[in-house]
Amino acid sequence: MMRAFQFRLRPNATQAKVLERILADNCETYNAALSERREAWKLQRKSITYRNQQDELTELRKDTAFQWIACDIQRDPLRRVDRAFKAFFRRCKAGQKPGFPRFRSRSRYDSFTFNLPTCRERSIKIPNVGDIRARGGRPIAGNAKICTIKRDGKRWTASVVCDIGPAPEKRTVERAVGIDVGLTTLATLSDGTEIENPRWTKEYEERIAAAGRSLATKKRGSKNRLKAKERLRRTHQSAANCRTNYLHHASKWLVQNYDLIAYEGLKISNMVKSNFAKFILDAAWGQLIYMVGYKAASAGAYCIAVNPRGTSQRCSGCGAIVKKTLKQREHQCACGTILGRDHNAALNIRRLGMSLAGFTPPESIQRLGESCI
Repeated sequence: MMRAFQFRLRPNATQAKVLERILADNCETYNAALSERREAWKLQRKSITYRNQQDELTELRKDTAFQWIACDIQRDPLRRVDRAFKAFFRRCKAGQKPGFPRFRSRSRYDSFTFNLPTCRERSIKIPNVGDIRARGGRPIAGNAKICTIKRDGKRWTASVVCDIGPAPEKRTVERAVGIDVGLTTLATLSDGTEIENPRWTKEYEERIAAAGRSLATKKRGSKNRLKAKERLRRTHQSAANCRTNYLHHASKWLVQNYDLIAYEGLKISNMVKSNFAKFILDAAWGQLIYMVGYKAASAGAYCIAVNPRGTSQRCSGCGAIVKKTLKQREHQCACGTILGRDHNAALNIRRLGMSLAGFTPPESIQRLGESCI
């Protein structure tokens, strides 16, 4: 299993300048590699591969002027360009909007990656930079494989991906739950529990708007504009941190209290094209599901995605279809079942999840699962 451990870096003034120089140099390498591929195809209809550009970089590094950055760090922009073109061709074949790779400015090139980092108790060693003080919540476990250094405004963070060994065996399922995510409440569980939706964007929108207005009044290129830009970034970051912290607590509680967690396999990327995009992104359903997934894998719990089709319209008591509009928040069936709309859907999701996990449900539940899938 692979796990990422994040740390706040505390570089001194000299180290911070070196990190800035590395980002600037990598940005130039990225743009040069992208330009080479574009021009080679336009002029000669020739495809340049990652290996070709890697060999060119090896030749350049024979000059001592190019050796002040570690080779692995200097190759990172080439890997990024290669991934960008592979993703471009994949989207073309899939009939999606291609999104041709674009050049990057220095202000938008904020990270670099290298392999096999050396991590100590309170520091991380970056090649040709030295040991940088690091502060984090959890100690690193397993073998460190990849490290990504990121510039976040005036702050620096490190994300270390480690191999922590094989996943634990699945535990006995004594408590199963279905989760129906929403906007009124973040999630409604099949046992009737509701997880509140704090709406962090609404909580911070006045501060974000004030910081944005302050930025708009500052002269471009001035130091005051840089300060205002940093205040706006920190306000956005505070809202994101509050959201992430809340989702960590919610996902941890779910994994600790339930052995099987079933959720809707929603296509959130399609849903955010609607008028509810702002509220869906604020609720961060995808982030919640992602956190539950990896924490369940570490704890030996089941985390199963089910087909969301029909889960809101079908009665959890008898399996009959009860059509409802989005405004109807209560489920009422002729069989006598009266529940909240989301609670009814969560019960259907739980039953489908148990069926997909291989547990043999009653015959009526089997019919429900087959009809929904």
